Amino acid sequence: MKTFLTVKLVLVPFAVFWALLALHQPSWAIWLGLGLSLAGNAWRAYRRELFVLEAGGLALFAALAALSLIAPAVAACNALWLSFAGLAGISALSLAARRPWTSDYSRAAHPDNADTPQFFLVNAAITALWAVLFGAIAACRYVDAPSEVITAIVSVGALISIFGPKAAIHLILNRMAASRESYRWPTPSFAPFEGQDCDVVVIGSGIGGLTAAALLADAGLKVKVFEQHVVAGGYCHTYLRKAHHRGRPVLYRFDAGPHDFSGVQPGGPFATLLQRLGVGNRITWDRVTHSFHTQAGAIDVPPDWRDYVRLLGERFPASTAGIKELFDEIKAIFDDMFATAAGRGGVPGMPSSTDELLAFPRNHPHAYRWMNRPFADLVASYVQDPAAVAFINGLAGYIGDGSEPPTCARMVPIFGYYFHGGYYPRGGSGVVSDALVAAIEARGGEVKLKTPVARILVENDTAAGVVLGNGATVRARAVISNADLKRTLLDLVPSEALPQDARRWITEAAPANSCFSVHLGLDCVPDIRPSVHLHAPMRVGLAMMSKLDPTAAPAGHSILSLIHLVPHAEAKSWFPPEPEHDWKSWRRSEAYLRRKQELGDRMIAAAETVIPNLSQHIVYRTDASPVTYARYDWASFGSIYGMSHAGQLKGSKSPLRNLVIVGGGNIGAGIEAVVISGAEAAEALMPGLLASARPVASEPAAATSPELMPA
Repeated sequence: MKTFLTVKLVLVPFAVFWALLALHQPSWAIWLGLGLSLAGNAWRAYRRELFVLEAGGLALFAALAALSLIAPAVAACNALWLSFAGLAGISALSLAARRPWTSDYSRAAHPDNADTPQFFLVNAAITALWAVLFGAIAACRYVDAPSEVITAIVSVGALISIFGPKAAIHLILNRMAASRESYRWPTPSFAPFEGQDCDVVVIGSGIGGLTAAALLADAGLKVKVFEQHVVAGGYCHTYLRKAHHRGRPVLYRFDAGPHDFSGVQPGGPFATLLQRLGVGNRITWDRVTHSFHTQAGAIDVPPDWRDYVRLLGERFPASTAGIKELFDEIKAIFDDMFATAAGRGGVPGMPSSTDELLAFPRNHPHAYRWMNRPFADLVASYVQDPAAVAFINGLAGYIGDGSEPPTCARMVPIFGYYFHGGYYPRGGSGVVSDALVAAIEARGGEVKLKTPVARILVENDTAAGVVLGNGATVRARAVISNADLKRTLLDLVPSEALPQDARRWITEAAPANSCFSVHLGLDCVPDIRPSVHLHAPMRVGLAMMSKLDPTAAPAGHSILSLIHLVPHAEAKSWFPPEPEHDWKSWRRSEAYLRRKQELGDRMIAAAETVIPNLSQHIVYRTDASPVTYARYDWASFGSIYGMSHAGQLKGSKSPLRNLVIVGGGNIGAGIEAVVISGAEAAEALMPGLLASARPVASEPAAATSPELMPA
C-alpha cells in the first residue's frame, strides 16, 4: 500500500498532464508536465538518485514537447495515448535492463529484502503487469474506447499493486522453504499398532544415527538401533593394536576417524545435545592446536583467533587490513548462521515461517548476503595474495578434497575451530559414541551390535520396519537410516518401492571423497602440534592425539595418524573393476598391496619434512585404503564424508514415506554436522522436539572401553 501511494505521488506530473488534456489544454499539459518532471528529476539528482520511471517520464515529456513544437496539431491529438504508450515502453525497457521501475519505490519500503531474488521477481511481475496495463490503456485511448473500460483497467492494476506484492512474496517464500527439502510427506503417527516392536528403527550407529535415536528416546519413543559392526560410532570409535618393542609388548590406541571435534564449546550444538541428554560430564575435552605447513612456510595457530589474524598480518603485511576485515566478516557470518540455534535446542537452522524468512535479511544480514555464494568470492573480496589465501583455506580438508568449491554456508562453520576451538575427547573418539549409547539405553532404547539390516520393510509405499540379516522382522512406525545413502536407497529399499526419478538420481549421484590413512605407533614423542596440516610435498594431515591424551600409547611412545584425502574418481580405481569380484582375493593381490605400500611410504616420507627420521621410530604400522573404509563402514567406494555436495539429499526425508536419512548423505562432513543432521532427522519425525529442550543433570564421567577394529 505504501509503495502504491508513493508511486501515485511520483505520477503527479502525469496527473496534471492528463487533467489539462481533459480541459482541452494540450500545450499547457505538455509544458507543465515537462516542468514538473524536470523539477522532480533535479531533486533526485541533488539526492544522487536515479529512479527509472521518473527519468523515463522526463524523456517522454521532452519528446512530446519536441513534437508539439514540430507538429502542434499532431501532438494535441495524440498526446494522451502516446503518454500511456510511453509508460508501457518505460516499463518494458526497465524489465529488459533487469531494473523493474517498481523496485525503486518498494526498495524504500522493504530495504531488508531489496537484494533478494524474490524481491526482483515480485517487482518484475508488478512492472510487467503495469507494462501490459499501460499498453492496454494506450490502445483504448487510441481507439476511443468507453471510459468505463479504462477505469476497470486502472482499478485492476491498482488492486494488484496494493495486494499482489505481499501475496507474491508469501508464495515465493513458501516455495523457498519447501525447496530446502527434496521430499515432503506428513509426519508419522506414533500411536501403537498391532505387531509393533518399536516406534523407530535406526540403521547404523554413526554419530548422526545415535543423535537422532537419543533425542527420540528422550522424547518418549521406543527406539532400536541396529549396527553391523562390532562397535558403535561409525567412524567415531577407537581400536587397540598390540606390538613388540625391544622384546616387550606395547599397546597403542588409535582413532578410526575423527580426532578434532567442533561444536563442544558451551552453547555449541554438540555440547547442548550432550547436556540435554545428561551425559555431558562423561567426556573430558582437550583443546586441539593446529599447525600449517605450506610453500610459504609454517604457522602455529594461536588459541585466540584474533592473535592468529595478527600473526597472518605480520606474515603478509601487504594483506594485513584485508585479512582482518575478512576474518571479521567471517565471524559475523558465523554468528548469523548460528544465531537461530538458541530457540532450537542449540541446533542452527534456517527459518521456516514466512515472517521469519522476511526478517532473516534484517536480523542476519551477513549470513543472508554470503551463505549461498562461493567462499572463494568472499576471500577474494578482501585478500588476493595466494600464499595468504592458502593459510586462510587451511582447514578446507575438513569438508572435502577441493573438487567441489565450497559455498560460504559450507566453509564458514569450519572457522568455528578458530573462534571456539576444536577438541579431542580424552580416552579417544569412542567415548563420544559410548556416551550417546548410554543416553539411549538409559531411556529404554536398544543398540544392537553385529546385527546387520538386510532390507527395509515397505508396506503401502511406507517404511514399516526392517528385516535383519538373520531374517527377523522388526516392525516400526518410522525408519532412520544412518547407513550409506546410496546403499540405503539402492540396496535396502526394495527396487519397486523407490520412484524411478529417485532411483535415477541416486544412481547418478557421486559419493564424496575417500581417504588413505597410515596409523603409526612410535617409540618417541615428536615435538609437533596435535594437528598438523602439511601442504607440500603432498597434502597430508598429521594427527598426534597422544600429545593430548598420553594414555593412547605407553610412556615415551606416541601414536601418529597420517591422512591423505582421495578424490572419488581416484578412490574408484582402488576397487575391483567388476563389482562381483571377490574382495578377499583382491585385497591380497600383489598389485593392490604394492600400491597400498607405496602410497603409505610416500605419506611417511612427506611427514618426515615435519618429523625428521620418522621412519626410524616406527614400532607399529597399519595402512587403510578406500577399500578398507568401504569394508568396515560399508560406505560407497570408501567415502568418509558421505555424498558429494551435488549428490546430497536436501533435508531429512527420503523418497520413501517414513524413511528419514541422517549423516553425510544430506549434510556432509564433520561430527558437528552429523549431530545437526541427527537432530534434524528427529525433528522431521517429531516437529517441535528441538524447541522443547529440557537439559538434565549430567551423569558422572565413565571409563572408556575401546573395542578392537581390524584395519
